[in-house]
Amino acid sequence: MSWRETLGVAEPAGKLHAHNPHNAQKTAMPGNSADIADSASADAEETVSRLLEALSDACRGLSITPAAVRDALAPEDIEDWRNGEITRDTLAAFARSLVQRREMDRGKRPAHYTERATCKHCGPIWLWFPGEVLGCPWCWNRVADRPIPRPRAVRCQDCTHFRRTDHPHLGHCAKGEPEAIAGLWDTDRRYCERYLPHPEPGDNDGSTDSETLTKE
Repeated sequence: MSWRETLGVAEPAGKLHAHNPHNAQKTAMPGNSADIADSASADAEETVSRLLEALSDACRGLSITPAAVRDALAPEDIEDWRNGEITRDTLAAFARSLVQRREMDRGKRPAHYTERATCKHCGPIWLWFPGEVLGCPWCWNRVADRPIPRPRAVRCQDCTHFRRTDHPHLGHCAKGEPEAIAGLWDTDRRYCERYLPHPEPGDNDGSTDSETLTKE
C-alpha cells in the first residue's frame, strides 16, 4: 500500500511511475556502462541517506523507526519524495498512520476514537464519529482475524462464531473465548473482541480495500 492509499490522497491524473511500462520506452543514454552504474549507485545511496534524515524528523516522538517507515514506502513513494511531491509534514502523517495501524492491529483503540458507532460487518465499534457505516478501519482486523475493541456488550446469539448445542439456549464459541463448563447462554450480554454479526443475505465477506468509511 502506497502513502497515497494510506493517507487517502488521489493519484494525479496521467502520472507515470518507475514501474509503469511507458517509462521503459525511453532510449538509453550513451556512455560507459560501468560509469553509469557507479553514478546510479552513488545517487541511490545519497537518496537513502537523505530520506532517512527526513524520516528521522518525521518519527520524532513516535514508537517507530525511520527504517521501518522507509520499508513501508513503495518504490513510487520514494520517487514522489525525490520529486518533491511528499513534504516533511506528509512523511510525519504517514509515520503516525503506521503507528496507529500497528496499535489497531493489536486491538488497541486510538485515543481519538471516542465515539460509539456500528459497522455493518464488524458490529459495535469505536470511531471518531457516531453512527452507522458500511465499512470501517476495524475491517482490516476482522479480515485478518484480529481482535476488535468494543464500546458495549454483545449477545452470543447475534455472533457468527456462536455454535449451538442441543440445548435451546446454550452453545460454544468457535473462537475459543472463555465460557462456563456448560457453555455460553445465547442471550447473555458480554464484552467480546471476537464478536462478528451474522452476514445479511447476499453479502460477500465484507472485506474492505481501504480505510475509507461509507455512511449508510
